[in-house]
Amino acid sequence: MKLCVATVSLGGSLLEKIDAIGAAGFDGLELLDDDLRKSGMTPRECARRCADQGLTIDLYQPFRRAEGVSAQEFRGVLTRFRGELDVMRALGADAILVVSNTDADADPSRDLTAGQLAALGDAAAEHGMTVMFEALAWGTHISRVADAWDAVRRADHPNVTLVVDTFHLYAAGEDASVLTGLPRDAVSFLQVADAPWLEMDVLQWSRNHRCFPGEGEFDVLGPVAAVVASGYRGPLSLEIFNPGYRERPAAEIAKLGADSLRHLVGELERAGTIVPGDAHR
Repeated sequence: MKLCVATVSLGGSLLEKIDAIGAAGFDGLELLDDDLRKSGMTPRECARRCADQGLTIDLYQPFRRAEGVSAQEFRGVLTRFRGELDVMRALGADAILVVSNTDADADPSRDLTAGQLAALGDAAAEHGMTVMFEALAWGTHISRVADAWDAVRRADHPNVTLVVDTFHLYAAGEDASVLTGLPRDAVSFLQVADAPWLEMDVLQWSRNHRCFPGEGEFDVLGPVAAVVASGYRGPLSLEIFNPGYRERPAAEIAKLGADSLRHLVGELERAGTIVPGDAHR
C-alpha cells in the first residue's frame, strides 16, 4: 500500500516540497496544478525531480467546473481538459482529479453530469489516463460520496472512477456505512484527512482546519478500514489544507505526515484489515 501526500499540504517551493516528501519516505505525491505553474519547472523537469526522489505522481489535481454545465460550455471544458492531459503526459501521470461543480448555476441533471463525465473519460482513455471523480462537501448538487458514486455508476465508463476523501465524507454528513454499501473495488483513490468538529462554513472548515490523522476528532480509521476491506490497495494519500502547516518547514511537516500514515497503517494491521508489510515502507 503506497503512502502519498498532496503537495498542497506543505509550504515552500515545489522543489522543497518534492525533496521533503521523498526524504520523509513517501512513495508518491498528488501534484497541485498551481504548485507546478508557480514552480518555474517544466512538467518533464518536475517528473525528473520526483523520479530522483523515488516518487511517483499518483494524481494531478484539481480540474474544476467539469460537469453540470451547458453543452456549449462543455466544448470549452473539453478543450481545457485536453490541455491538462498534455501536461500529464509530460509528467508521466495517468490520473486526474475532477471535482464536483460548486457554482450556483450548476445543472442538477444527474444524467447530464454522467454524460459529461463519460465524455471526459473518452478523452482520458485516448491517452491511457483515468478521470477520478470526487464530491466536494460544498458541491452544488454533488456533495456526498453517494452522489459521486451515482454519477460514476451512470457514466459507466472504465476510465471514470471514484475518489473518497475522509474530510468530505464527514463534512457532508456521511460516515463509513456509505462505503460498506459500495461494490467491491469501487474506490480508486483514497484521500485521508482528520479535523476538529466545528460549526462553520464548510469551505472555510476544509481550507483552514484539516489535520493529520490522530490530530483531530474524526474517526479516520473507520472509513479507511471500510475501503481497504473492500479490496482497495491504492495509495493512502494525505490531502491537508492547513495554513499553520504551510508556515512550518516542509521537511518537518512531511515527516509528521508520514508518521501519521504509518501509524494508521499499523492500526489497520492490528485490526487484521491488512497483513503486516502491505505498506511499501
